[in-house]
Amino acid sequence: MEKKATGWKYRRCSPDERSLEMTVFHENARDLPIACQVDVLVVGAGPSGVAAATAAARAGRDTMIIEHYGFCGGMATAGMSGAICGLFSSGKTGKPQQLVDGFAGEFYHLLKQRRAVSAPFPFGDTALVVHDPHVWKEIADDLLAESGVKVLFHTQMTEIIMEDGAVAGVIIENKSGRQVILAKRFIDATGDGDLCVKAGVPHTVGRNGMVQYPTMVFRMSNVDIPHGIGHPVPQLEAWVDEARRQGYHLPRRHIYLLPSPRPDEVMCNVTSILRDDGRPIDATNAGDLTWAEQRGRKQVREYERFLQNFVPGFEHARLNDVATQIGIRQSRTIVGQVTLTNDDVFHARKSQRSVAKSAWCIEAHNKDGIFMFYLDNDYYDIPYDTLLPESVPNLIAPGRILCAEHEALASARVTAQCFLTGYAAGTAASLSLKTSVPFDGVNVNELRSIIEYSM
Repeated sequence: MEKKATGWKYRRCSPDERSLEMTVFHENARDLPIACQVDVLVVGAGPSGVAAATAAARAGRDTMIIEHYGFCGGMATAGMSGAICGLFSSGKTGKPQQLVDGFAGEFYHLLKQRRAVSAPFPFGDTALVVHDPHVWKEIADDLLAESGVKVLFHTQMTEIIMEDGAVAGVIIENKSGRQVILAKRFIDATGDGDLCVKAGVPHTVGRNGMVQYPTMVFRMSNVDIPHGIGHPVPQLEAWVDEARRQGYHLPRRHIYLLPSPRPDEVMCNVTSILRDDGRPIDATNAGDLTWAEQRGRKQVREYERFLQNFVPGFEHARLNDVATQIGIRQSRTIVGQVTLTNDDVFHARKSQRSVAKSAWCIEAHNKDGIFMFYLDNDYYDIPYDTLLPESVPNLIAPGRILCAEHEALASARVTAQCFLTGYAAGTAASLSLKTSVPFDGVNVNELRSIIEYSM
């Protein structure tokens, strides 16, 4: 006996056996309401998205940003990367100095005003600062509100609408149902290139599918900071090796223990999520993400136990907070009009079309550990054209999806540079509307003159 239901076919079996066979489900065409029409739509509210939306709105453009979480920040808050990297110079001699300003510097200043960021902390030959994720969200809310950006949280982009090779709108879905947002310029700040891929933009995934490994970040409280922070890297690695010999499952040796702006709290960037055969996960695959989240939470407890039992200063520490989601360093990378090459970073190349600069090291997380390369008292430029997809005239892609070779991206992907490329993208959206040209027709000298305080 067979019983049919729309989209599914059931076959009755013996009482203790039942099979379920999925068939194709046809979704009937339906009219979707247009929720709004704006000048600029930003998809994704991480560092690059917040910067882009703020820039476009400050320039007087009717701007909207959509985000699938109920807050801004992306990897900086949900992924609890928790640090602004890329602000400072790099060199073997002398104390690192703040190298970039602009929107990155503005955000850093606002964090300092609210006592929500640590003092610069040494990171090899450069430095970083650790922030309070909740205050990060509050500052982003304030910046978007003050600049007049329309914000829509808990909203997922599901499809796009193309007309004559350009993006005309996106289909969104949220608690209010399925709707359409129309816009003139679009900014893909998803971190995974979701909008670009749906628009048919060619892309790559790491080096032949091998991307940087993600991390489940967590925080521990009740740490004896003077004794728990600042252990030499070789000593930390030796403790990891000894714990492994005692049966601990610790896939990552090179670990980061960073002081939080909160008293007696340490941000622990120590885990590495990889398959048993060493393969990375695919951050654009829901099944892989699910596995990674579950594996990440198990690793958190194992590293917590390791820190308590092996690292001085952590004897009485306890798990305080775990990231909302796995921290993704790399997934899709667009094919752009210009590529930021590994040699550009290695040789600190400059560009007359630069919209950001960086002295952050190449920090490539892979199955053999972490490859590090520091720029010594120099920096490289990120050209505007690395943000421009090859074929979609009204779409721009700042942040970690910009066009870059594998190692170059391992430097350019960090928060300060996401702020800078995002702000450049939002400013470029306004200029392209002002002169009625596609993104690749924007006068880069004019763009640079507007954002020069970022350079």
